[in-house]
Amino acid sequence: AGSARGAAVASDDAQQQVEAMRLGAHDYLVRPIEEQQLEGVIRRHLASTRDDADSELMSEKVEPVGDDMFFVAAGPVMRKLRAQAELLAQVDVPLLIVGEPGSGKEAVARLVHKLSVRSGFQFRKMNCAALPGDLLERELFGYEAGAFPGALRTRPGKFELSEKGTVLLAEVAEMPSDLQGRLLEVLLEKQSRRVGGDSRLDVDVRILASTEGNLEQALAEKKLREDLYYRLNAFTLNVPPLRERKEEIPILLKHFMSRMAERYARPPLPLSPTLLQACSDYSWPGNLRELNNFIKRYLVLGDEKLAIHELEPKPNSGAPGPGSGNGSESAGGLKSLARTAKDEAEAEAIAKSVGRNQLESQAGRGLAQDQLQSPAV
Repeated sequence: AGSARGAAVASDDAQQQVEAMRLGAHDYLVRPIEEQQLEGVIRRHLASTRDDADSELMSEKVEPVGDDMFFVAAGPVMRKLRAQAELLAQVDVPLLIVGEPGSGKEAVARLVHKLSVRSGFQFRKMNCAALPGDLLERELFGYEAGAFPGALRTRPGKFELSEKGTVLLAEVAEMPSDLQGRLLEVLLEKQSRRVGGDSRLDVDVRILASTEGNLEQALAEKKLREDLYYRLNAFTLNVPPLRERKEEIPILLKHFMSRMAERYARPPLPLSPTLLQACSDYSWPGNLRELNNFIKRYLVLGDEKLAIHELEPKPNSGAPGPGSGNGSESAGGLKSLARTAKDEAEAEAIAKSVGRNQLESQAGRGLAQDQLQSPAV
């Protein structure tokens, strides 16, 4: 029953399943093969080969994945991504999720967890870029009482608390190298050790990792250990940016509008064809996060012309707008703008401080000169 579309494996060995998918399999069956399972796989893949006209008739669905997050598979790219996530959810191996900021990497991770046998247990996320190394280590591995000043009692870490569940390590390339070594120990030996402790604890947890950076550059700069990368990279899911799946924009706009209107107890505003076209033309460098904030502002201000104007390219600003293309420049646009604004603010503050000091110095010299020239009383 093996083919480019499907593969049968003699056992449920994860390595065989991963290798089959690397070779192009879209599904797998475990021997002995049951007739109903085989028919189900055939029907599913025949349905996926229908022409585009039939696909357009399919109802688009916003799929909740937990913690007020959702997954939308409106176009062929995202439908394929969902099929891959559903398949990989059944293979209990580490998974690497790659995508731009705000593209929906956490939603994909939650989808994998939801579709897996671990869905009845905890899903926990840890942003590796949000904490310094020592605090990150304590959060992940826990610590024993007396391990450091202020450690008055033993505290379990994320790996222990997520027993039989899933842990997402966001921005894993930002994790310090020595901590990456400890993570590798968890992946290889399924054991964890608290900070300040000697005993090893068995942990049953699936580890997903995500990153928005350039993996090749991170490896070249030794920010990401090669042994950890190859262990996490059993399979990779690439989340495309919103500008490459614009067929989702109308669905996302309606969903965000409905959700925001309910949250802020306001009537939802109409989404005119002009607004929808402007949103479709815009490149969305901030992806879903930027789209969500755009709808929030539109709902609060209630001005469609202002909302459309916000999406127009600003002269001499280099800001992305309609017609800016798929914008490789826009991929890191928000970070670049934020860094520029921060640098400008710091430069302005320094200039003001220097100017103030000069004025105070000049005033001090003038006062001293006045005192010298004043007649004694």
